[in-house]
Amino acid sequence: IPGLGHLYLGDGQAAGALMGSAGLTAGLAMSDFSDKSVQANSILALQNISFYGIYSAYRDVRNYNGNSGYSYKMPQDSLADLSYAPFKWSIIKKPEVWGGLLGAFTLASTVGYFYAKSSVALSSGGKTVPAMALPIGIGEESFFRGYLQPMFSEALTPWGGIAASSVAFGAAHVFNAQALDGEQRRRYYSLVLPFITTFGTYLGWLSYKNNSLQESVALHTWYDLIIFSVSAMATEAAICGNSRFALSLPF
Repeated sequence: IPGLGHLYLGDGQAAGALMGSAGLTAGLAMSDFSDKSVQANSILALQNISFYGIYSAYRDVRNYNGNSGYSYKMPQDSLADLSYAPFKWSIIKKPEVWGGLLGAFTLASTVGYFYAKSSVALSSGGKTVPAMALPIGIGEESFFRGYLQPMFSEALTPWGGIAASSVAFGAAHVFNAQALDGEQRRRYYSLVLPFITTFGTYLGWLSYKNNSLQESVALHTWYDLIIFSVSAMATEAAICGNSRFALSLPF
């Protein structure tokens, strides 16, 4: 439950902000006045609020204890740091960020070609609005690279932590294939999941190299923003009967 970890630490301000945000999104998700798209995006927002809450509580507990007994250097990014990261030139201009984005789309296009066995398509596979790219980028990077990676690294090695958290990142996307038919599901598992896991490995290396989540959040956010935006345009084109624009790579 977002905020409970901060209550335990006596940080009422952070606890209130997280609980208030979670309550608002949960209310929208369960409201009879919300359409299915609003409900789905509210659930997604609630998930990522929880993800950030887990990371920040773990970070703050370690700081409270003076990081005594820990070997992995914990990222110290605040929510404000992560929210601004995709728009900070000092972050975006780093070759590992803009180059990583180009590399990710090159690999995604290759995977998309073989997945669809036709023209390359980019799609979020649903009604995720493009603006959700930022909370998803913050939430997923906070949980997988800010929480799981340090946890696994303490038990293994830094590279072991990167590998284990990347496998978890890929496994978390298994449910994306539930609505696909048998052949599509098989291709999703054999092509798309290895790509997502590889992408997660690169994001893990970014956070380890910079001892920060800002670079990985920026890359993840811009990748998803482009994916979601193209998906929205493709959906609109399909509704309008424009069959010349139909691109689809589930992520």
